[in-house]
Amino acid sequence: MHKITKKLFGYFTMLLLFFTVTAFIGFLGVFRYFTYGHLEQDLKKRAGAIQEQVEQFLDVPGRMHGQGRGAYLRFVGDIAMADAYILDADGNPFTYGKNGIAGNVPSKDVLRFSNRIFESGVYEHSSRKDAQGNRIFYAGVPVFDKENVVLAVIIRDTAEFHEESFLLAVTILGACLLLALVLSGILSAFLARRFIRPIRQIACATKELAHGNYLAKTEVHDRTELGELARQTDLLAAKLEAARQESSRLEQMQKDYISNISHELRTPVTVIRSSLEALCDGVVTGDKAMEYQRQMLAECISLQRLVNDMLELSRLQNKDFPIEKARMDLMMALEDAMRAVRVLAKEKDILLSYEKEPEQFFMEGDYGRLRQMFVAALDNAIKYSAKGCGIEVDAKRQPDCLVVTIKDHGCGIPAQDLEHIFDRFYRSGQKKVKGSGLGLAIMKNIGERHKIRIQLQSVHEEGTQVRFYIPDTND
Repeated sequence: MHKITKKLFGYFTMLLLFFTVTAFIGFLGVFRYFTYGHLEQDLKKRAGAIQEQVEQFLDVPGRMHGQGRGAYLRFVGDIAMADAYILDADGNPFTYGKNGIAGNVPSKDVLRFSNRIFESGVYEHSSRKDAQGNRIFYAGVPVFDKENVVLAVIIRDTAEFHEESFLLAVTILGACLLLALVLSGILSAFLARRFIRPIRQIACATKELAHGNYLAKTEVHDRTELGELARQTDLLAAKLEAARQESSRLEQMQKDYISNISHELRTPVTVIRSSLEALCDGVVTGDKAMEYQRQMLAECISLQRLVNDMLELSRLQNKDFPIEKARMDLMMALEDAMRAVRVLAKEKDILLSYEKEPEQFFMEGDYGRLRQMFVAALDNAIKYSAKGCGIEVDAKRQPDCLVVTIKDHGCGIPAQDLEHIFDRFYRSGQKKVKGSGLGLAIMKNIGERHKIRIQLQSVHEEGTQVRFYIPDTND
């Protein structure tokens, strides 16, 4: 038996014992009260009836014949259904007529009780146990002649029958309580085990979680607090599994990124090295040497761009790195970005169309960074568009913001890639295009630093649309 099961069983047993003892004591008190109290009230009633009759004898002497009164006194014990005494102040039995004497010879206890009635002048009752252990009850009332107490009516009865009934009832109650205690103990052990079962299941599940098995489930279905604890444990397991998968995905993305960067670095370095070796060895001369030099320059520019992109992203992701904001016209930054990519668009015979609703849109921002954000979006649109396609750029004013849309009709982005397209280590593999894969990550970070919401929608093989929601800070 587990420790907590033992504790629960012990607590249940202690409570059951407490309730058993309380019930027993309560029953004992109630039984005594009603049993002895009922007998006392009955004795008082019988004594009162005899008192009324005797007072009639004293008040109206001519109402009864003496013989009838004497017979009443002789059989007063039978009338009272107990030992009955009618005594005067000296302790002598009351007599009426030649043959009328009131009952039994009083004992010392009866005489002492009679004196109490004469002294108090009111109803008195008392009880004691005799040598056999039976409880003896006394009830007495005074008899008045005008305003004076002249007689005392006393009834003495033994509660032997009631005592036996009480012992029988106590025995039955004790047996029932003992049986209930045994059955309750068995039931409490069962309930304790049933109560501990979901706790053990939750403990096993958390142990599995501690060992890295985030697929473990508690399998507890309960509407109590334990059920809520189990549900939260399962939720924690699900979140840990999701975090593990996300960590694995990011780790794989980082590996892919390092692989891509290594490839991007290795190619120009290899070209530069081979070209330098050829030049140093005198393998190439004249015009051919000039061509090698131009190729090395191009590769150096490519390396510089890659390194700059990596440094730029690192700076933007550092929230402590300040950006210089000033009042500027966003439309100028957008148009400047379009001019910067026109040469690239012309090489692929891509037409850039531009529509704008406001002529100017002033805001607090970093002109260079915002221009870079638009250049990244336009550069991606051109790279992933086929020759002869068009790219639409429009800027429309809305009540609380300016919406800039850049739409292309290129290869689009697969649905499974859309969720991670802005991740800094992510690069879609659906089409091999030269670049570091950092452009969209840089674009997103510039937008976040200017509180610009970026929305990207794409349909594979149909095209991509990027929307920039620039808040109006002039209100």
